[in-house]
Amino acid sequence: MQKRPLPTDFKVLVALAAVLIIPFALTLRTINQPRSLVTDLVANPTPYGYTWSLSLFIVPVLVLATWVSARKQNPLQKKAFWITAVLLTLGGVFLDVFFGLSFFTFVNHEATLGVNFWGYSFNHGWQKIIPIEEIGFYSFGTVAVLLAYVWGDEFWFGAYNLDDASRRGTRVRDAIFFHGGSAIFGVIIFGLAWLYKKFGAHPYHEGFPGYFLFLTAVAITPSILFFPVAKLYINWRAFSLAFLFILLVSLFWEATIAVPYQWWGYQNRQMVGLLLNGFSSLPVEAPILWMAVTWATVIIYETIYTLLYAKQSKSK
Repeated sequence: MQKRPLPTDFKVLVALAAVLIIPFALTLRTINQPRSLVTDLVANPTPYGYTWSLSLFIVPVLVLATWVSARKQNPLQKKAFWITAVLLTLGGVFLDVFFGLSFFTFVNHEATLGVNFWGYSFNHGWQKIIPIEEIGFYSFGTVAVLLAYVWGDEFWFGAYNLDDASRRGTRVRDAIFFHGGSAIFGVIIFGLAWLYKKFGAHPYHEGFPGYFLFLTAVAITPSILFFPVAKLYINWRAFSLAFLFILLVSLFWEATIAVPYQWWGYQNRQMVGLLLNGFSSLPVEAPILWMAVTWATVIIYETIYTLLYAKQSKSK
């Protein structure tokens, strides 16, 4: 496969992210004393709070889904959309069932409906204490990211949408093409995380940064396999819309409500140890989750759509 340079829009996106993240990080690092958690949960400070907060995803999903359904849409796009949504949702449920109780805590039971499902903990085995809202969190979150990208690609930044005809002729062996740059980046970023876990200025040196490893795998694996093809068709302006939307929602959700009121929390043994004190000691993994999900979602969606389109073109 012929190697092509990254588009200018991608480079602008990286620059914009740096412009936002650097001063944000510098400001948060000046805060030495973390905000306190709300510990008096007997008083039930947020009745059904986690349940109602799912509307942060549900409302945008309903609005954007109404827009999408009202348009004449390529059936292949719709098929690629649902394949991607199902794959990423299953990935979120997989995270909760097999790693959720090792990575997270769920203390404030009154903030949920009280309906729980089973999950595995490295220390305590199988327990039925994961709130059903977690499934809504990952399923509606994935669909919200995907709809924001599709809406931006087809409408808001439609002028930068690449003609689908260019997808013709793509073969499976072209789509699955090892991207060494992504692999190297993944190794370096996890190596730095591991070093900070073991030697950084924090008290959580015990344990292993398992959650960061999981997030790295979520983001880097699709990039290693599919980025050389996906980058040709990604509308980077639409990607930036989805990226900023989900980052804003997740920071508001976790930093100002969910973590302070203990709808969910984090097991520091499984975290890197880099905490955002201004956000009630929120681990840096929290905002990275949705960055990783957005990256993986768009790459997988564009790859699946390209393969479906190329297959249909070949059969005609």
